[in-house]
Amino acid sequence: MRRGSTEYLMKILSEIYGREILRPILPIFLLIIIGSIMVPEKFLTLTNVKILLMQLTPLAAIATGEMLVILTGGVDLSPGSAQGFTAMLAALIYILTKNFSLAVLAALAMGLVIGAINGVLVTKLKIFSFVATLAGLAIWRAVDLFISGGKLIYGLTPWDIFTYSIADVIPLGFLVIVIVEIAVYIMLQYSILGRYIYAMGSNEEALRLSGVRADLVKFMVFTIAGLMYGLGGVLIIGMSGLAVDPWTARGNELSAIASCVLGGILLTGGEGHPLGAFFGAALLTLISNILILLGYTEYYIQQIITGVILIGAATALSRGLRYVK
Repeated sequence: MRRGSTEYLMKILSEIYGREILRPILPIFLLIIIGSIMVPEKFLTLTNVKILLMQLTPLAAIATGEMLVILTGGVDLSPGSAQGFTAMLAALIYILTKNFSLAVLAALAMGLVIGAINGVLVTKLKIFSFVATLAGLAIWRAVDLFISGGKLIYGLTPWDIFTYSIADVIPLGFLVIVIVEIAVYIMLQYSILGRYIYAMGSNEEALRLSGVRADLVKFMVFTIAGLMYGLGGVLIIGMSGLAVDPWTARGNELSAIASCVLGGILLTGGEGHPLGAFFGAALLTLISNILILLGYTEYYIQQIITGVILIGAATALSRGLRYVK
């Protein structure tokens, strides 16, 4: 009887693991339970829920852009620098013009430009995405430092619109991301472009031989990803105290990739749920939040624990693969 129960339990777990969307959602529920038990007086508050959603919002934006690139079999190392640069650009334009709409549009447009540049480097100059975007990581952070003069820009009060909340819990910025995630889900699940993206990650050569303009698909993916980085730059201003400095979003490229891994996006490309990056970002945000509430505010402790969890997630994802890229 005991053996039969064990086999039944293993069958259930295997079924759960086989469903892509449940892989990141179940750990999220587990973390919520852990947080509720260990620090109920701090974790189970409306204020903390709002903080969680505010922290999640800009990370989910760039993680979703990163996911699109990874699904094609590539990798993008520029999300953090692009997010920081577009945030700084928006801040400076607002300081000069006092025009909030212009500043937001400029950040989104710059995100598109950054993505398009990455796309051209990869498709036309045939540079590996890792190398092309590594250069972008350095260049956009350097430009950020240059145009800001190394100074903090503050007093960006119009960005508090993204912190306005429904029932004092759900920030407007989070609702923006939810709408964007729905749009990305529809694109990946029901559009021709979405099918091409997954097909490219699975077998790019087969996609080319079928007559599809693979380079155009790849260019479009990098451009859309850049738009997501620009959106992340806009949102991070509101979520980080209505100010931006030259080092804003530093290291977020690694958080974006980690969100994808935790969300079940296979780094070899072609596999992963369209909402995987969003739930992976939520998982990463929860880990950080619970550690802080427990008193582990030291950056290195958070990074070590996150790294161990990331290795575990990557190991689970790679089980059964004959090789990795």
